[in-house]
Amino acid sequence: MPRDPRYRPYRIALWIFYFALIAVSTGVTIASIVRHLRGPHRPAAAATLPTRAALRVCVRDLDALHREQNVRSWRLGMEIGAPDAVARWDVWSKDWERRVDDLSERCLLDRSEPAPQAFPGHGKVAAARDAVLAVHRAYRAQVNRFAQEEADLARAAAEALETARASVDR
Repeated sequence: MPRDPRYRPYRIALWIFYFALIAVSTGVTIASIVRHLRGPHRPAAAATLPTRAALRVCVRDLDALHREQNVRSWRLGMEIGAPDAVARWDVWSKDWERRVDDLSERCLLDRSEPAPQAFPGHGKVAAARDAVLAVHRAYRAQVNRFAQEEADLARAAAEALETARASVDR
């Protein structure tokens, strides 16, 4: 059955609209992914390196962040049956990563080339920050893997314990 030639301009316009809609939605999706992967905009760092006393403060703050991360991971292990435990972990994790980024900016740990006036410990502080972030990435991967694979078991166990506790308390 041949198509009516009178409607050909409308068919062409519809095809153009269809492909334009697909192109715009694909462009918006790709732009959103790129913006998400790029992360928040960080202003240019100052040109001078921190002093030795400032590096001591940086190490102390990095150590505090590392301890907080370890405490939070153990606390998550005790809360894992709660329905929103993983969501709370994600919120805390993003805030923690932001604070590590702030520390990196303040202590200039992301400098690619060492300056001649740099203290020998500056590179060591940057290496320690990288090690702490590697531990955080491992924690985060384990939490995400558990949330995808075994969270239902933890929720079921928590519900069973609550039911048992309620039946005993009657």
